[in-house]
Amino acid sequence: MLILTADGISVSGLTVRGSGADLAQDEAVILIVEAHNVTVADCRVEARAFGIYLQAGGDHHILRNEVLGDTSLPVARRGNGIHLWKTENNEVRGNHLIAVRDGIYLSFAHDNLIQSNQGRGLRYGIHYMYSERNTLTENRFAECTGGIALMFSKRNRIENNETVDNRDFGILCQMIEHSRFEGNRVAGNGRGFYVDNSAVNQFVSNRLEGNGVGAYLTAGSEENVFTGNRFNGNLIQVFEDHPGANAFFAQGRGNYWSDYAGFDWNNDGIGETPYRLNKAASALMAQAPVARWFWMSPALTLLDWWDARLGTPGTESFDSFPLVSESGVAEPAVETKVSR
Repeated sequence: MLILTADGISVSGLTVRGSGADLAQDEAVILIVEAHNVTVADCRVEARAFGIYLQAGGDHHILRNEVLGDTSLPVARRGNGIHLWKTENNEVRGNHLIAVRDGIYLSFAHDNLIQSNQGRGLRYGIHYMYSERNTLTENRFAECTGGIALMFSKRNRIENNETVDNRDFGILCQMIEHSRFEGNRVAGNGRGFYVDNSAVNQFVSNRLEGNGVGAYLTAGSEENVFTGNRFNGNLIQVFEDHPGANAFFAQGRGNYWSDYAGFDWNNDGIGETPYRLNKAASALMAQAPVARWFWMSPALTLLDWWDARLGTPGTESFDSFPLVSESGVAEPAVETKVSR
């Protein structure tokens, strides 16, 4: 166990083990307390509680470490791989998280770069609360309960990450505001984007592929803008459960939908007719997942047909400018006013 309290320390190439297992006492293998400009690089960290814990201070460099949790403990009793609390301006890059609870956890941690980290089989790959102006980029998390869970935070950038085959969600936004999600690949998750009570966010050029629900918007989420995203082969492309007003197009460009059946007569890359959601069957399957076994059955086909004939108010122009090719590129959505 190492406790680092001085500025400018560099630790590299070590195998470190031997901490306690008391999470309530913040026991960690490497604990950095109120220091600045500490580097921990290329280490193997064998953790019973927390792996690398950054407590106050900042400007640290946590690089290319392998953090292993204790598989003899239940997941809920393991610590987080890399834990940041009340610390700013840190670089957490290239780390590999194995068998810990949450891979990287941030609380009241601002202006950090979280880049090129990876983990598999965790609770959440990245989990943070009350943290602002962080950049999450090029991280990959697979086969976790959830890929990236962001809560109660503002002004973050989540770019070019990959969340694959996670049970509950790829990227969760709970009370997230004024943040930008761009270029992420979210594939094979229970829900791709799970947007809960979040507002004024931009979702640009993401790839949502093969999820149970591509984007799930709920609990009054509003003024979010989706443009240039690829909704490709999700069982339910989008499901809305009592959200506010959100937009699935901006500045004359929408999203690509693999089930869009319209045409592009003038070859401008945009369909001549709007993309619409078949809300009746989608609502049934989103709220009662067992109904997915009956997808493409005569009963659900009839439900879709009936929904189309009734013309559920507000769904016909869900995306008024659908892109007809996956290679279509949307212009950035900047300060776009939402109206439906």
